[in-house]
Order: sequence, then C-alpha cells, then structure tokens
Amino acid sequence: MYGAFDEMKPEARIWIFQSTEFLEFEKVERISARLMNFLDSWKAHGHALNASFTIIYDRFIVVSLDEASYQATGCSIDKLVQHIQALEKELNISLLDRTQIAYRDHNAMIDTAHMMDFRAALENGDLDANTVVFNNLVSTKQELESKWETTISNSWHKDWLPIA
Repeated sequence: MYGAFDEMKPEARIWIFQSTEFLEFEKVERISARLMNFLDSWKAHGHALNASFTIIYDRFIVVSLDEASYQATGCSIDKLVQHIQALEKELNISLLDRTQIAYRDHNAMIDTAHMMDFRAALENGDLDANTVVFNNLVSTKQELESKWETTISNSWHKDWLPIA
C-alpha cells in the first residue's frame, strides 16, 4: 500500500536506484506513475507492504518500506528489482549499474563515473577526501537524511583514498 514518503518512519528500510544521467521531466513522471501503481499493490506472502518512494535531484529513485507492519521477503524484493529493470528497458536508462559512483564535481553538479575512473581520479588528485559523494549503501530513511550525501572521508569510498 502506497503512502507519502515524508510520513515514512526514520527506521524505514530503503533501496536507492541511481540513474547514470539526469532524468528529464517526462521520465520522472512516467517513473512516478509506474512506481506508485507498483507500490500500491506490492505484497509479501499476501500481506500488503507499507511503501513509498521519492525521486531526488531527478537522478536517484529511493524506495522506502515500513517493515514494522510486515517485512519484505526475497520474492517481494525480486519483484521490486524486476519492476526497476522493466523501467530501465521502457525508458532506456540505467538504474541498477552499481559500478557507477555519483559525486559532486568542482561546480557542485552531480556527475557519475565508473568506479575504476573514480579511483583513478582520486589517485591523480582530481577528487579528494572532501569531494561529496552519494553513499547508496545507506539502508534506512534516517541514514538517507544524515549519511547519504557526504564527503569521501565519511563514506565507504574513503578506502580508495591514496595513502599519503
């Protein structure tokens, strides 16, 4: 059952699907309509799931689930991923490529780079510990609000910083 994202509890589980490109208005509208319909009927073992989503910066789709009423199962998560895959095909976009790292460039614009190119940029000094990255490994709404958009030095990406 679909609800408002703002009303989801801080401990609500989240999944982040990152587009490698800016999503134009028409694509955001189509994604929103499809996700609203999907989440309104999303179930686990016949139980309705209390879920929501938001699209941030016209690039990140964040699906949230209040597991206090009923938890997602492997099958229900698979259905969510299959729905995202269908959106990728329908809109000719990439949402599941985990090799792409999103960060803010020197002009504070959001950019993405393949993880190998991202690491190379760290090694050659184009990016540093203060570069803002998007930590898509956060798992709750509270973490989304406090730890998602952060500096490399405060993220798992810090493991790629060159040793001085």
